[in-house]
Amino acid sequence: MGKLAGIEGVLKERGLEYSIERASKPMDAARIARAAATRQPEGIIAVGGDGTLFEIINGMIGSDVPLLFVSCGTGNDFVRTLKLPKDPVEALKCQLDAPVGRIDVGRMNELFFLNVAGTGFDVEVLRNAEKYKAKYTGLRTYLFGLFDAIRDFRPMTAFVSFDDGPEEEVSFSILSIGNGRYIGGGMKAVPDAKLDDGLFDVVTVRPVSKPAIALLIAFYIAGKHISIGLGRLRRCRKLSIRRPGMTVNLDGELFSADSARFELLPNALCVRVPGMKATPVSAASHTA
Repeated sequence: MGKLAGIEGVLKERGLEYSIERASKPMDAARIARAAATRQPEGIIAVGGDGTLFEIINGMIGSDVPLLFVSCGTGNDFVRTLKLPKDPVEALKCQLDAPVGRIDVGRMNELFFLNVAGTGFDVEVLRNAEKYKAKYTGLRTYLFGLFDAIRDFRPMTAFVSFDDGPEEEVSFSILSIGNGRYIGGGMKAVPDAKLDDGLFDVVTVRPVSKPAIALLIAFYIAGKHISIGLGRLRRCRKLSIRRPGMTVNLDGELFSADSARFELLPNALCVRVPGMKATPVSAASHTA
């Protein structure tokens, strides 16, 4: 694995102790991260895509161990918000040189996520994109999934509550809850979300007809859907969505839920990302 060799080269060059653990089955990365965090290393290096990050967060949440990102998945959407170098080894180097800071984490029911959650048309795109992941990476994978999803597209209606307020009946094409900004290999779903502001950015894209979906997606990819009036932005700490038989996207992973309760957890994850406010934390050694 070329990226792993590059990572080892950097760690050896800097004289850092490390061990390597490989996930071999679903949620294995969560188990590995949980065990690694109990040893209080100087950091855990996540080598993989958004699905790997989702598992690792659900294993190590609650610890003060910094998480570092070496992205080599299909979409790599979360790290786009961090604005790290595109080369994963260069991204690792600049993280090793950065002070420890903190970012927010989202929670849906009992699961945690870093990037974007939601329901609607994006769920159907993710379902259809699965069959293209073996052949393509990045935005192209999701565009093929998008074309397939249009055939069965229907707007949705759900009951939504913001910050424990009264439920509202909301109709939408896509409802996105953003801690990060990007989904689907670079689509700017939640264009102004920030990882350290203590708030979700919730974007509700209004219902559109099937022929208009292609136009919507063109604006959606560029993050212009709010500015042209196709999407509405609200910010909150908590959100609940109720719809029987609903499927929810958490960082690209799909889960069934009749009711989904979201909560933003401020400063819940330690990271080493340039530009983040420094936060003291104990340190020992690196785990990859």
